[in-house]
Amino acid sequence: MHETLTIAENEQVPIKQKIAYGLGGLSDFFIQTMIGALAIPIFAEGMKLDSYHLGFILAGTKAVSALADPFVGIVSDKTRSKWGRRKPFILLFGILSAILMPFIWYVPDVSDNMKFLYIFVTLSTYFFFHSMFAVPYNALGYEMTSNYDEKTKIFAWKKYIGILGILAAAWFYRFTLWDIFEDEMQGAMVLGVVLGILTMFCSLAVVKGTKEIHKEEAESKVETPRIPFGEILKTTFQNKSFMLVQGAMLAIALGMGVDAIMGTYLHIHYTCGGDKILASSVGGWGGTIATVPILICVPMVIWISSHWGKRAAAICGNLVLLVGVCSIPWMMNQAYPYLIIGVWILSQFGTQSSGVMYESMISDVCDEDEFHTGERREGSYAAAGSVLNKGVQIVIFLISGYMPKLAGYVDQSVPPNMEQLLNMKKLLVATDIAGVAIALCCIFFYPLTRDRCASIKKQLQDRSAQKEAALVSMQEPESKESI
Repeated sequence: MHETLTIAENEQVPIKQKIAYGLGGLSDFFIQTMIGALAIPIFAEGMKLDSYHLGFILAGTKAVSALADPFVGIVSDKTRSKWGRRKPFILLFGILSAILMPFIWYVPDVSDNMKFLYIFVTLSTYFFFHSMFAVPYNALGYEMTSNYDEKTKIFAWKKYIGILGILAAAWFYRFTLWDIFEDEMQGAMVLGVVLGILTMFCSLAVVKGTKEIHKEEAESKVETPRIPFGEILKTTFQNKSFMLVQGAMLAIALGMGVDAIMGTYLHIHYTCGGDKILASSVGGWGGTIATVPILICVPMVIWISSHWGKRAAAICGNLVLLVGVCSIPWMMNQAYPYLIIGVWILSQFGTQSSGVMYESMISDVCDEDEFHTGERREGSYAAAGSVLNKGVQIVIFLISGYMPKLAGYVDQSVPPNMEQLLNMKKLLVATDIAGVAIALCCIFFYPLTRDRCASIKKQLQDRSAQKEAALVSMQEPESKESI
């Protein structure tokens, strides 16, 4: 156990900057969650498009956007401008993503194949814009401070601000079913307009309200050493600490993601007996209530992290998540539809608390990388994480569309029967538990303790001081000669 250490004034990030950075997290959240929350209800349930083929389409859009991740990560690392390395990308592509939001749901009344083509083109463009926004945004968070504990507080504030997004997202589907709209597709278009405006505002807040600690370097016109693209990717993916954190994040994402379509069918047809209005209301109230644990879990994991380290805090979060998924067989109950909210509360507590730690850990990984390579490569790590995440999302889209068929639900023109729903329930519980168990194993072996991070920081500071001293000694003879 460590004593709580005072954070040096020059390493503290003002509250206003933390809030500004957290608002950018809302943009990132809205861009992603609008699709995650509505793609299946609108495209599969509303338009009656085949979920299996839809999974392939969604996977294809992620594959296209993944091509942008390493490009923008490396380019933003090398960018030199008076606005810094990340902000030009954050502003431009935040706005472009926002403009495209309502058009995703403006699917023409044509054949199913043409509808699939429209969805593929618009979502591919949309996710490409998101990559160009999200990678620099995440990299900015990694480089706002060099302090072990202050890094965690930055991402904690991102979670606090994110509560607003989670509260809103809980009602996305219910909003589209509002009886003032002709159908849920029109409701989704109106929602896209509203979220687009909010996304623009939040993207601007990041640009105006945050500061890079390496801004002087970013404004410099001095050329940095050119490293081959392949070598950059190789070095990044060979970092053990980075891959263990990513392994934990992706195991949970995969385990709880492959059952997404089954989860939608279970929620509507099993828990709520086929009543879409009830399902949307349970989802809305459940999502609202499930945000409360964030106010409890984030301060708790900050305390655990400051006393026992980030690894211990992440493990605690995952254990709570494990309890949540293990309770699904009893809490997903037809007689008491609102009981499922208990699972969502525990899951929210676990994922949000461990999520704070994962982001803070990646920031420490960037310091470790600088120690070995001599370069600040936050953009490369943000890009690598995004590529891996999208790789898992592609797998999720491909598998999740097949999972209902694996449970015996083949004819999706009719609602699933009870046998098929019970098979889905078993598959959902099994994949969730497996994902959390793998994540716990990965985090157990994470090597960057507080002491190790402090040692790396000290050596980086000594190295920087030596470079400055050498530069001064080189300039002194030139000054004497000029005299």
